[in-house]
Amino acid sequence: MFILKAVLATIASIVIMFLLSKLLGNKQISELNLFDYINGITIGSIASELAVSSTGKEMITAVIAMVLYGFTGFALSMLTIKSIKARRFFSGTPLILMENGKIYPENIKAAKLDTGDLLTRARNSGYFDLSQISYAILENNGKISFLPKKVNSPVTMKDLGQNPPDERLCVNVILDGVVMEDNLKHTGNDMKWLSTEMHKQNYSSPSDIFLATVDGNNKLTIYPQCDHKVDKNLFD
Repeated sequence: MFILKAVLATIASIVIMFLLSKLLGNKQISELNLFDYINGITIGSIASELAVSSTGKEMITAVIAMVLYGFTGFALSMLTIKSIKARRFFSGTPLILMENGKIYPENIKAAKLDTGDLLTRARNSGYFDLSQISYAILENNGKISFLPKKVNSPVTMKDLGQNPPDERLCVNVILDGVVMEDNLKHTGNDMKWLSTEMHKQNYSSPSDIFLATVDGNNKLTIYPQCDHKVDKNLFD
């Protein structure tokens, strides 16, 4: 009876966590603000408590707490979407750390950073010399965005006087041996075309193919199924 209760409580916590995560939306860890991060940890902690709850009252309390935390996060998310003032209060505003090559020490201190942090993040973004940077802005999610000086900006096709057509997305038409028919139609092709292109590359069946993609030039690229195992010590 105890084991069954533990299993049911764990399943219930997983289901509630899943529903709350769908409610709160898909965000990467780097996109979470401080409240989102703390709220997520709290919900996870309560979920673990729910899984090991010994009485019915404890389980009900844990469920109510999870739901309240989840809906609070959802309500604040909706509020910050609709209100700029609320967004600035709960999520904060971007903070300029460098402007036109000039560093603002007070803003760096206000962000609870030091010069070493700024230099490290600049190097992580490919800038080993701060003189190459025009602006450094601390975003709401804690990341620092760098705008290089014009002379250090990457050369674009426009700079070279060229105007190539925009590329189309590469579309998956076979996944793990299964033909994705809707995706294939999206590329403007059909099964006959796919079969012809497969035979050109000496493949007779989709089951022999792990992944096949069609690019913007209507070229089929095939990645075959692989039976042999990679040596685990290959990169040691």
